Amino acid sequence: MPRLRFAPSPTGGLHIGTARTALFNWLAAKSLKGHLILRIEDTDAKRSKSFYEKSIIRDLEWLGLEWDEFYRQSDRIKIYGEFARKLLDQNKAYRCFCTPERLEKLKEDQYAAGKMSKYDNRCRELSPSEIEKNLKEGKKFAIRFRVNTDREITFNDLIRGRITFSADTIGDFIIIKSDGMPSYNFAVVVDDGDMKITHVLRGEDHITNTARQILLFESLGFRQPFFAHLSMILGRDGSKLSKRHGATTISEFREEGYLAEAMTNYLSLLSWSPGGDEEIFNIRDVIDKFRIQDISRSPAIFDVDKLKWINGIYIRKKSPEELADLCIPYLIRDKIISREDKENPEVMRKILRGAKAFRDNLKVLGDFSFYMKDFFSDVITDYSAESIEVLRLDTSKVVIDCFLKVLESRYKSFDNGIDIDLNEEQSRELINLVAENLKGQKIKGRLLYMPIRVSLTGKTHGPELPDVISIIGLKNSIQRVKQTLEYIKSNNL
Repeated sequence: MPRLRFAPSPTGGLHIGTARTALFNWLAAKSLKGHLILRIEDTDAKRSKSFYEKSIIRDLEWLGLEWDEFYRQSDRIKIYGEFARKLLDQNKAYRCFCTPERLEKLKEDQYAAGKMSKYDNRCRELSPSEIEKNLKEGKKFAIRFRVNTDREITFNDLIRGRITFSADTIGDFIIIKSDGMPSYNFAVVVDDGDMKITHVLRGEDHITNTARQILLFESLGFRQPFFAHLSMILGRDGSKLSKRHGATTISEFREEGYLAEAMTNYLSLLSWSPGGDEEIFNIRDVIDKFRIQDISRSPAIFDVDKLKWINGIYIRKKSPEELADLCIPYLIRDKIISREDKENPEVMRKILRGAKAFRDNLKVLGDFSFYMKDFFSDVITDYSAESIEVLRLDTSKVVIDCFLKVLESRYKSFDNGIDIDLNEEQSRELINLVAENLKGQKIKGRLLYMPIRVSLTGKTHGPELPDVISIIGLKNSIQRVKQTLEYIKSNNL
């Protein structure tokens, strides 16, 4: 059975490039009808943090990328030691007693001489008595792998084709550090071999590691997996994706209000395509189309505007009820409503109608707070410069006076003291009544609708007027219109 693995290091959040690697491994495992293993590579004790591990797992679950088996390298330290002793016993590895200071000096001298840095094999042929003496003196040692320099290392990358390295450029490398922890390359090979991984799909920054790993696969007697290396993800300026391009981790995108289905859809298009012009699809619907060999070797360009476009499409697929539920956490986060307000029917009515009114405007869920904040205030907080110019028109006060009379007439037909719940159709009827009353004065079109909008919101742009009234409610609409009339009077407009 095909077995693939996604192996993040918990030294930071789930980066967008790492998330694409996870997605492609998931797609490959599903398309090959195999298993996906999640392996947390946390042998770097100084940098690995449990909260990063939890964050990575939470993000993978949010993306819907399930796995079949789970491992953590820190739980397998004993296994790495056993395999290292096996290489020592077979004389395929040796103890290196060189101090960090000596190794640093060696590197500096090699660079100064214009040479590539690699170990000079000083400890490679220590006699048994020398080794014993060093051990009795308590000298710290690392374990190095013996590299046969008289050969080439070749593998067929499923994406890039044939790749060859000269073993002479590698040098004897450390497999167990002086603190007893395995090196990255050694732990990866032991894990991939022990877990019977058949396909290794990872970033192109690991290509040079592959040469060392192939040597270890051979020496440990493991079957070598198929390798495939994904291209880098670059910003639109062609540089490596970084913080200066905006959000770079999945958790950051989630907090901004991107939907998981939009994120997986977009990530799948970075260096791959299901064919044709198809760009919007559920990721599970393209599993049968996914082939590792079809992944492009060219760098992928991360375009946040396209991601927002895709996210907006998925937002518009949501029902008002679904969208309202998704947006509530952002209203709470931005202190527009409280957690207790979720139990308030009037508040929930506003949110539901706002979701319906603003659905086409949203690119991310976090935008909902921007559109809704003014609707949770009893008053208009500010009149835009364009609105003030509308209020200066002689016809505007006529329209707003008429609008107020219509609203008050409707309000008086009910018991005083309550807010009347008007739906969009009922709200449209009120606006039509204003138009009918002003028909004789030939006030229509922009001269009619713009003053009504300004009197309710203080702005010249926004959702349809019936939506505005239905969100605000009749009582607050009256209050805002009166405020606008007072604003006209006090500012001599």
